Amino acid sequence: MMSTITMAYDLEKYRDKREKVLGVKKKGISFGVWAATVSAIIIVGLISMVAPKSIAYFSTRNLDDVIYKLSGVQSWPQEIIHTITTLDGVKLAISDKDGARLVVTFDRSITDAESISTFFKENGYQAVLLNRVSHRQRIQTEQEEAELETL
Repeated sequence: MMSTITMAYDLEKYRDKREKVLGVKKKGISFGVWAATVSAIIIVGLISMVAPKSIAYFSTRNLDDVIYKLSGVQSWPQEIIHTITTLDGVKLAISDKDGARLVVTFDRSITDAESISTFFKENGYQAVLLNRVSHRQRIQTEQEEAELETL
């Protein structure tokens, strides 16, 4: 009797021939990797454009500005400017170029313009409220004025 000897098929031995017949190519980057790379670049680009504006919005969304002028006095005393920044909710107090107006930036979720006016009355200052405006709007207006001054 003749015995048949079966040899195990070696996959690695004929891999090149099999891939050549099936048309499998190993050159270059696959479409999936290419598409994922392009998508990642687009998403990172969009995030880098949108994220700074979103962060700026969330950090200034509750801020308002009030502009005061003292009655009968030419400029604001420095001690009142330093004192008002210690109030709860007040983020910034600055005087304009000639010192006639005082701009107070405050968080409207913590305090309001009336409490700032009350602070001036309690300390004996006759401050007149000229305007109340959103902080972002005032910053934008200042930038537009600076642009117009350079022309």
